[in-house]
Amino acid sequence: MKPLISIILVNWNGKKWLKECLDSLMVQTYKNFEIILVDNNSSDGSVEFVHSDYPEVIVVQNRENLGFSGGNNIGYQKSRGEYVLLLNNDTRVERNFLEEFVKAFYEIPNLGSVQSKLILMYEPAKLDVCGSYWTDIGFLYHYGYAKDTLDPKYNRKMPFFSNKGASMMLKREVIEKVGLFDHDFWCYYEETDLCHRLWLAGYECWYYPTAVCYHAMGGTAVRFSNSFLQFHNFKNKLASFLKNFEWVTLAKFLPIYLVLNVLLSFVWLFQGKYKHFFSLYKAIFWNLIHLLDTMNKRKEVQKLRVRSDKSIFKKVKRNPTIRYYFGLLIGIEKYVDKF
Repeated sequence: MKPLISIILVNWNGKKWLKECLDSLMVQTYKNFEIILVDNNSSDGSVEFVHSDYPEVIVVQNRENLGFSGGNNIGYQKSRGEYVLLLNNDTRVERNFLEEFVKAFYEIPNLGSVQSKLILMYEPAKLDVCGSYWTDIGFLYHYGYAKDTLDPKYNRKMPFFSNKGASMMLKREVIEKVGLFDHDFWCYYEETDLCHRLWLAGYECWYYPTAVCYHAMGGTAVRFSNSFLQFHNFKNKLASFLKNFEWVTLAKFLPIYLVLNVLLSFVWLFQGKYKHFFSLYKAIFWNLIHLLDTMNKRKEVQKLRVRSDKSIFKKVKRNPTIRYYFGLLIGIEKYVDKF
């Protein structure tokens, strides 16, 4: 019998996405799977809808919104599968999605996690992202962002520093060793922090394009203010850096990273985005008052280390040109280089 796959869907007021997502899972060619819907205290009837129309789905109801990290951690505790698939609720997958996804673990040595091909649901000629490389200045390089879905260079399997948590599969035995998400990472950068731990522990993170998923992007995140998301994004990045990197690595890139973010905060200030401006300094303050907790986490993370930062960077560090960052900053795709 084929191994059981546990599919974890975290949901918060995402009822409008659930039918398309669940219908695509129910017709999979791979049949041995369970679906665990973790509901973060929705008020839009999501739970009632799933109970009524998809009684085979295991529903876990949280009394508060635990975010993406907390929701997935709860879902994992309820799961039984040899493989665990983290899947956003604003997705639709092809019929052979699970069949193809599992193949990656038989083909790629030391595989810790794998991301499917992510296609923009409403712009199917464009990719979401293949995965993310590390860079010398601490910002991730999101490879394949908004590129041609059919371009051959985005349709080959390859390793990345980080997979995207919208469609990401892991082995249970790997999660048992390195853990799943940091409970303090309510949203954003949680999957990169996890992937970093996987690399430290001797595993690898890959992109596997024959498993295809369509992603609406930000189906839930758009309900939160951008400044709120920026706070969590920057807060989590700093905490992850402090936990995972060697001290010599931090000394090389962290000052540059902080200076660039301070400059960005003043761009926001001049634009009148005052909440954005303060979100950066709130994130720094959060890390200062939680520094002892972070250092305790660091001790545990570093016990996993079997690889140096330098050896990891040889496989998954890549620096784009300045035009790439300019394109992300102003949100205009034409400025992003084609690599």
